[in-house]
Amino acid sequence: MIVASVALALAGCTSAEQDPSDSPPALPPLDSDIEKPQLALADHVLGTYFASDVAMRPTVCIATTDGREEVALEQGWERELMARYPALAPFSRCALLDGVWQDAETGEPAMVFSLHTFTCATANSCSGFGQYMFGETSSPASRYKLDWGGKRWNFTRDDRLLGAQ
Repeated sequence: MIVASVALALAGCTSAEQDPSDSPPALPPLDSDIEKPQLALADHVLGTYFASDVAMRPTVCIATTDGREEVALEQGWERELMARYPALAPFSRCALLDGVWQDAETGEPAMVFSLHTFTCATANSCSGFGQYMFGETSSPASRYKLDWGGKRWNFTRDDRLLGAQ
């Protein structure tokens, strides 16, 4: 049920009505810094998830991968994202134990958003992949294209299966 809800939340770009007290603190947008496209993508992916109306959220972390395993984002980036999303836990709280993502403190299943294969062809055009893992389940990876619009990064999501024509 949670996985289906997350998939629906990631597919849409709309947000549920929120009480002002539920909104993240008013901080400068992360998509307006041309020097940090990967951080802007992390903010975009998490913003879509946290704007959804998932009732019972698991522990949520975000990571990148070094090609072998998930690793924490730069410490400053993780702090910036946690300031915007109070329900986001530090990556150290999510542990892969026996092939299952768990909250290292409670032992409950955890959800890890992972960004990978991030590259920039130019200073104004980047791309990367994002997916989530929940317990022992992984979502298909979505490709994100980022284009600098002069004042902010614009995101295009492509959910086609890799290798499919």
